[in-house]
Amino acid sequence: MVHPMSDEEDTMDDLDPAELLEQAAEALDAGESEIAAKIYNAAGNIFMSVAEFEEALDSFEKSLELYEELKEETGIADTYYNLGVAHINLENWIEADEMLQSSIEMFEKSSNEEGVADATYALALAKLGKGEFDTAMDFFKQAQKAYRTANNEQGQASVIMDMGNAYADKEDWTKAEKTFKNALKIYKELDDKGGIADALSLLGDIAEINNNQKKAAEYFTEAAECYLEAEIYDISLEVVERAEAKMWDIPKSTRRRLRKRCDAVRDTLPEDIEDEDDDDFDEDLLDF
Repeated sequence: MVHPMSDEEDTMDDLDPAELLEQAAEALDAGESEIAAKIYNAAGNIFMSVAEFEEALDSFEKSLELYEELKEETGIADTYYNLGVAHINLENWIEADEMLQSSIEMFEKSSNEEGVADATYALALAKLGKGEFDTAMDFFKQAQKAYRTANNEQGQASVIMDMGNAYADKEDWTKAEKTFKNALKIYKELDDKGGIADALSLLGDIAEINNNQKKAAEYFTEAAECYLEAEIYDISLEVVERAEAKMWDIPKSTRRRLRKRCDAVRDTLPEDIEDEDDDDFDEDLLDF
């Protein structure tokens, strides 16, 4: 998943975006165009974080106009990228494509490896949105290579996950499974419990589609444990419920082993997360 860029304005991220817009207008009235541009960009980042994408787009456009007047190339490049990400979230694929192509050109000009990687990744998502699957996969691979050059393993894993999602959308389960396993390997190296859980959950989906209920139950159980460790409690509960739903369809020995792990997850979840309708599960009912 791609995110907007910010730099000096990070300290503003806890502020009300409406207040930031007022500050930007005041800075502009005072002739402080560069400060106003940064504040508009910060407001856009906050709007993005709360999924108010139209407002984010408007803020980024105001920021870009000021940076272009100032001929401030770093600000222009970052804001092209941010506009591209905003357009992706609004499914404005053509506009996203144009903004991201421009940002890549500027990042390459300034030898900004991370910027090139981020923008190439986002461009792959825009191409996918436009229905250009093969082109999107080429850009995903370019982004993966760019993140590798920048020693950004987290970025590599994120790209691989989206490649897996693209294969899954085309119902190419073999390639999707292989791709998610590649991402899982990186997440395990990083000890990223949330990433591990996401990959395991998607592998569980594929096992379920392929009617391998035993493997699906194992993936979902491990995913629930990892979501729990990552303190993503609501998803942990959802996934442990999916594992439990498989208990009728798997061998008794596997069922007993996974049942204990599922119970341990439920026992550790905060009480306000537990579903109210969950009654004690009688494992003996499965002994038939």
